[in-house]
Order: sequence, then C-alpha cells, then structure tokens
Amino acid sequence: MMQLPWWQSVKHAFSLDCYDEPLTEKEHLLLDRIALAIVRRRMQVPSLFLLESAKPLNYIGSQAMTFFEPMIRLLFPTTEYGKVRRILERRHSIEWLLTRIEEHSASTDLASMTKVEEKFR
Repeated sequence: MMQLPWWQSVKHAFSLDCYDEPLTEKEHLLLDRIALAIVRRRMQVPSLFLLESAKPLNYIGSQAMTFFEPMIRLLFPTTEYGKVRRILERRHSIEWLLTRIEEHSASTDLASMTKVEEKFR
C-alpha cells in the first residue's frame, strides 16, 4: 500500500463542496412555505433586508442554530428546525428563499399560496 504525501491527504480538508448540492423538492417546498409565511405576515421588507445582509454568513448562522437548538426545542414544539438548519448550510438556499419571497409578494393571489401549502402537507 502506497502512502500519500501529506499535502494530498489534507488537500480538501477545508473544502465546502459538499454544501453545494442542489435542494430537493421537499426542501424547496419547505422554503416556499417559509416564504409564504413571511408574505402573509407582511414582513417582506425586513426579511429581505435581513437575509440579504446575512447571506455571506449563512453557514455560520446554521451552526449558531445548532448551538441554540436544545433551548429552542425546550421553548417551542418544532419539527422542522433541523431541516431548515441543514438547508441553510447550503450557499444557494438563501438566494432561492429571497427569490421566492419576492415572487410571492409580487403575486398577491392567496389561492396560489394555499395550493403550495397543500402540496407540502
């Protein structure tokens, strides 16, 4: 068995390529449901501002969610917290959420919003 040189064994030690995989259909639906909840509460502007400013730090934010998860689960009955945390680890997920918030706020058709919610259930 041949020993690899040390630089080849640590070549990909800090690679984030595993976080670039595309979102699944269920993950798209979950983010879509979050976007709909934001639009229904008329919180588009503060949400877009917050998400745009935090976009470069989405991985760090997902790790902060991991740190606070035990406390959040004590206070709120959450079933999708871990799913959202894993989605936010990916770089392109914030951009997709921003796009969906903008699209839903542009179309104020509540019938189409409820169709998306029904599809998720």
